Amino acid sequence: MGDETGVEVERLRALRTRLAEQLMEAHREAGEPSYSVIAGQVGVSKATVFRLLNGIGERSPKWHHIDDMLEVFGRSDRDVERLRALWIEIRQLEKPQ
Repeated sequence: MGDETGVEVERLRALRTRLAEQLMEAHREAGEPSYSVIAGQVGVSKATVFRLLNGIGERSPKWHHIDDMLEVFGRSDRDVERLRALWIEIRQLEKPQ
């Protein structure tokens, strides 16, 4: 994000927040499995699960981590595609071509 404008920065922040909110909603709807359970099934640390669900970090998470979490949560293909589109939008702002 070399020469980003304030508008782009705010848009990126809003999109990251929306992604985290949607992941947290999926977690809640799945009955709030523990971070340990999620971490074990996804193959990441509990701290990574925490960061993913709370939108903490300078960059967006890797898609395969999100996809694996959504599988743990039992999300539909439609939900996965909706979140993937959001993730792609974030990545395009982070790393424009």
